[in-house]
Amino acid sequence: MKTLFLGIIFLIVSLSVVFGGHYFIYFSLLKFFDIQSVWIKLSLILSFILLPISFVGASVLTHYFHNGFVNWFYMISGLWLGVVTTLLGFFIIVWAIYGLFALFTWNINLKILGSLALIITFFYSIYGIWNVYNPRIKEVTVNIENLPEEWQNKKIVQISDLHLGHILGKDFFEKVIGKVNLIDSEAIFITGDLFDGMGDDFDYVGEEINKIKAPRGIYFVTGNHETYFGLDKVNKILEKSKIKTFDNNVFEVNGLQILGINYPDRFERINMEESIKKIEGFDSEKPSILLFHSPSQIKSVKNAGIDLELCGHTHGGQLFPIGSIVKLMYYGVDRGLYTDGDFSLYTSVGTGTWGPNMRTSAPPEITIINLNKK
Repeated sequence: MKTLFLGIIFLIVSLSVVFGGHYFIYFSLLKFFDIQSVWIKLSLILSFILLPISFVGASVLTHYFHNGFVNWFYMISGLWLGVVTTLLGFFIIVWAIYGLFALFTWNINLKILGSLALIITFFYSIYGIWNVYNPRIKEVTVNIENLPEEWQNKKIVQISDLHLGHILGKDFFEKVIGKVNLIDSEAIFITGDLFDGMGDDFDYVGEEINKIKAPRGIYFVTGNHETYFGLDKVNKILEKSKIKTFDNNVFEVNGLQILGINYPDRFERINMEESIKKIEGFDSEKPSILLFHSPSQIKSVKNAGIDLELCGHTHGGQLFPIGSIVKLMYYGVDRGLYTDGDFSLYTSVGTGTWGPNMRTSAPPEITIINLNKK
C-alpha cells in the first residue's frame, strides 16, 4: 500500500512538471511571436496536451507489446520530450535576458530572441541525438593505498546505464563492446541499468558479454531499472555469460576486494555503511572497490573503509538544463572523480540513454580508470 501511494504521488508530481513545462512554452510562444489567431492557439493547446500524453502511453505500451510500431512510437514521443526540455531551457534564458533589459529600460526584440531559441534548440537537439550513438572515452587516474602490485598501473573500465531495450539494442551494444576491447583493460565494471526495463529479445546480451576481453573478470551490479525489469529475468539472461553478478558480496582478486551492493527495491532505503560491514569476508584494512548504482551516502561508504566507489545513475542530467539541477541534487558528485582523503568516488554519466533518445547535458562515456598505488 505504501509503495502504491508513493508511486501515485511520484506520477502526479511528474505529470505536473511535464504539463507545467508545456504550458510555459505555450505562454512563451504567444508572447514572443504575438500570436492572436484562435486556431493557432487551439492547435498549440491540443498539441501540448497530446504530445506529453503520448510518451506516457508509449511507455505503457512498451511493457506489453514488442514490435516495430511500438518502438518507433516510443522513440518519437521520447524525442519530443527531449526537444521540449531543451526548448524550455532556452526559453528560460530568453526571459532572463528580457528581464535584464527591462531592468535597465533597454529595448529588445522578443521575436528575434524567440526565433534564435527555436533555431538553437533544433541544432542542439540534433547534436544530442548524435551523442547517444557516439560514446566518448573518458580517462582518469585513481590512487589507492596499499594497492597490490598485480593491479599497479593497470587499467579497469567502467560502463554504466546502457539501458538496452527498445531503442538501444544489439548494434549499440556491439559498438560499445568493440570500443571496450580496444582498451586492453584488466577488468570491466558495469554499474547498473544494463537493461532499460522493457523489451524481450536479449539473447544477444550474453553472447556480446562473452566477447569482452578482461582477464580479471567482468562484474555487474543491478540498478533501479533492473528492479523494474525483474531480477529473475536479468539473472536468466546473464546466466549464459561469464559475467560475475553480486548479491551484496565480495570477490577478492589478486589481493583487491571487489564488492557489489544491489540496488534496493522501489522506495526502499538501505544503510550503506551497515550493508558494507555485513558483507562476509570484507576487510576494511585491505584495498577495495565498491560497485553501487547511485552516488548516495558517500560519507557512509567512506566510513566503511572503501577505497574506490564506482557509480552511475545520474546520467549527468542527460538533457539541458537538467544537468544543473542534478548537480545540486547530488551535491556536486553527479559526474566525474571526487576524492576525500583515501576515499575516491567516480560517477559515470552513463554509456546509454533513458527515455528521450538524446543527450545534450552530458555526452555518454566509456571510462578508463588507471589504478596507481598511493
